[in-house]
Amino acid sequence: MQLSAHFHPFITVPDDYQTVQSHYMTNASNLDAWYEAPLDAEDVIAGGTLLLFAAVFVPLYGIVAVIMLRNDKDIVGFRFLFSAAVADVLLLINYGAWPGATILLKSEIIERWMRPWLQMYLDWAWFAMCYHYSLIAWSRFAAIKYPHSFRSQSRRTSYSLCLSCFVFAAIQVLLTHFQSWYVTFYYEPAAYGMLSEDFFKYLTQGQSLMFFSFHLLMVLIPIVFYTYAIALLIQHRRAAKRHDQRTFTSSQHHVESRLIIPCVFNSIVFIVGQVVITVGTGEGKWATWTVMLLFSFNSAVNPILYLFFSGVIRKRIMEMLGMDNIRKKNPGIPVYSTIMGNTVSPSPPSTAEEGSSPLRKKSTLVIVPGEKRYLTVSTSVKHHHHKSETYTLL
Repeated sequence: MQLSAHFHPFITVPDDYQTVQSHYMTNASNLDAWYEAPLDAEDVIAGGTLLLFAAVFVPLYGIVAVIMLRNDKDIVGFRFLFSAAVADVLLLINYGAWPGATILLKSEIIERWMRPWLQMYLDWAWFAMCYHYSLIAWSRFAAIKYPHSFRSQSRRTSYSLCLSCFVFAAIQVLLTHFQSWYVTFYYEPAAYGMLSEDFFKYLTQGQSLMFFSFHLLMVLIPIVFYTYAIALLIQHRRAAKRHDQRTFTSSQHHVESRLIIPCVFNSIVFIVGQVVITVGTGEGKWATWTVMLLFSFNSAVNPILYLFFSGVIRKRIMEMLGMDNIRKKNPGIPVYSTIMGNTVSPSPPSTAEEGSSPLRKKSTLVIVPGEKRYLTVSTSVKHHHHKSETYTLL
């Protein structure tokens, strides 16, 4: 197989690209037979799986996105993740719900003349998602390298940066789609995925190389930012251990490290998906179906990662489900208080000796490094080993 045949992310290429049409059932007689026949078990499985995938993860991602939007004042990183969630939801529809519907309906749904305009929209959503990988990687780096300026970043600035991803994607689409060498891809229900109108032209006139170069760049930029950010985290933690620091700063780096984990995992999933598609998923309709599933999975994995690594999102989900009282009744679970985008974890509950005073109070003044403000921690210990802490940022 020629190397250039690997460059496009939307389709798996057979060994002989000159016979690609027959591999994907674009032979007229095969297509007519498939469209005239009723849905069989394979059609139901292929279309139903993609539709079910979108039906589950679009609402779940929507809930997570709303939670991030409502908490973006305290946690600046949520602003960038919310914007990426918008792009991911579009991709779940584009590569899950839409192809699933075309298979089950045995229809392309749109008219043939609409294919180039649909391709513009699909590429715009895809490019916007790719740009978000770099933006989120930068935000994690900035949160660790410049914590004070990052926490004080205005919503307007954050969402302007997020909007730039969609704007750059639109510019890229407009600069490429009207070129003579650009080839349109479209949904072919009989192939369980997407096909090109002129695959040989796509391979030989530069479009495949353009996609390959763009995706390579979108992979390298996050790697640079995440590598630098992780190195900074390790450096800060080692410095904190050497000086035996248990301060507000160490808690801040713990939060940032927790938030960087799902972002790194998602970038890894994106890279692995690109490698799998480049190496190949085989030939035939199930190969193109696998490509659709991989693109959907790339977006669907994000809300799962956020739920697993973000205590704020889990807490809000539990509140929506009416399960927040369970945690309140368990004194052994630490309670976290979010202040200016940072989380402060109180120390474990202390044990009150019998005969001790009914109420003991202790106040601690903690200097927040790099800021001309102070954090007052007031601790109250009552009978029955109950301890409460109040945090005040002055």
